[in-house]
Amino acid sequence: MYRDILVHIDTTSACKERLSVALKIAKAQNAHLTGLYLLPYPEIPRFMEVQITEEIISQQRAAMAETAAGARKEFESACEAAGITFSWQQTSCAASATADTAAMYARHHDLTIMGQYDPESSDPCSMSEMPDKVILTSGAPVLVVPYVGRFDKVGERVMIAWKPYREAVRAVNDSMPLLENAKSALVLCADPNKAARDTMPVPGVDIAERLDRHGIKVRKESMNATGIGVGDLLLSRAADESIDLIVCGAYGRPRLRELMMGGVTQHLLRHMTVPVLMSH
Repeated sequence: MYRDILVHIDTTSACKERLSVALKIAKAQNAHLTGLYLLPYPEIPRFMEVQITEEIISQQRAAMAETAAGARKEFESACEAAGITFSWQQTSCAASATADTAAMYARHHDLTIMGQYDPESSDPCSMSEMPDKVILTSGAPVLVVPYVGRFDKVGERVMIAWKPYREAVRAVNDSMPLLENAKSALVLCADPNKAARDTMPVPGVDIAERLDRHGIKVRKESMNATGIGVGDLLLSRAADESIDLIVCGAYGRPRLRELMMGGVTQHLLRHMTVPVLMSH
């Protein structure tokens, strides 16, 4: 089971639902929940330093500290109401280093819960490379919660995006505490024989049998994404099956290539409709 969970707290409107998801999982797993609040300070070019007085900088830092205090109060009140143990981590970092700082904290927790990138958010952390860089560099599982929607149930009906690749295996292993509590699990092999890295004729058979031995109620499907991208196929089937959690390996191809050419990881991060647990 997860015993130590980290949730990223920020000023976005979506943070309330993200915290709600974190509280549900922490309570179900009997886990300690840590709230991580990052205070990114602006990196001022030297030619502009003379134009910004120390008084302005002090006022800005005071305003950020006040906002952080309010966020901490809400976090602690929510944890107390849920009856779970909790702690608070607050740190300052350069705006360009928020993702690296979050990844460092993620490495010391069983699971990290973050929000989907919201392109319309004014929160400083939303301007960084989170959550994808944290997924890529932390070495730990990251559960990404969409910035739109309510998620009263997470992990009851799970879909595993499966191919017998290293990153998919890692995601399944990392999600086992949730899978073992799930009411049902669907192993979906999209385009099973396209660009396969091994000779398995029907990927998914072995993993389904393995999950069954863990007491997980599992069924498997193999589908070709004809006329539709794999990412869209996953989201379409998730809607059809009332899935409340997708488990997916992240960045099977180099991240830069996915950013430029597109890929399943980037598609899910941009268009997710339910929480997605990713591991790299």
